Amino acid sequence: MNEKFRQTPRQRLVFPLDVPNWASAEKLVSDLKGSVGCFKLGLELFLREGPQAVRALEKLLAGEATIFLDLKLHDIPATVGAAAAAVSGLGADLLTVHAGDTGKMIRAAKEQAGDTKIMAVTVLTSINPADYKELAENYRQPGELVLHRARLAREAGCDGFICSGQEAKLLRDEFGPEPLIITPGIRPEWSLVAGDDQARVVTPRKAIADGADMLVVGRPIRTASNPAEAAEKVVAEIASALK
Repeated sequence: MNEKFRQTPRQRLVFPLDVPNWASAEKLVSDLKGSVGCFKLGLELFLREGPQAVRALEKLLAGEATIFLDLKLHDIPATVGAAAAAVSGLGADLLTVHAGDTGKMIRAAKEQAGDTKIMAVTVLTSINPADYKELAENYRQPGELVLHRARLAREAGCDGFICSGQEAKLLRDEFGPEPLIITPGIRPEWSLVAGDDQARVVTPRKAIADGADMLVVGRPIRTASNPAEAAEKVVAEIASALK
């Protein structure tokens, strides 16, 4: 059911369109669509350009890559279900919903999302150990909270999870091969810099080895002198890890 997202190394690479307008996004997609298997459209671009950005992206890609709409929905079940129903007609392949609530919200999204896959956001990769003490008093490590939320989301019917690469193995061991696992905060060794706002990062090779299916790689590609070449380097690392 989820195989179309992981048939080839290229399909496993997700590039986030974290730009302020469609003109900037369009250039990036045009430059990268031969090297990237999935494009992620998040809150900044969606709020500035609206649903037409998803339709424009679908037209530009023409089936060459999948579309990941990263809205991190979190509201009462009726509202989240209605939002998922609205998304289902836009052409997005994946939609994120926060797992930090009861399973009812995930279930409502799944029931109304049509063919769009529902991905449960567990714990954001920007959360570091110091932040974590404020976030969850009942869980000693981020992985414990990630696993708790993932269990609730899976019981409610989600198609997969968004988690740090540091928790990918934990979820793969728990849930087996079927759910999609998408990991943000991916940093190839050649791109590591001081002051990164992603706290729980791993390399592409490590994330794939630990069971991740799709890797979100933004800054190392976007800031490269040749973004397409940087994307190809990540795809090659994914391919090597899959062997």
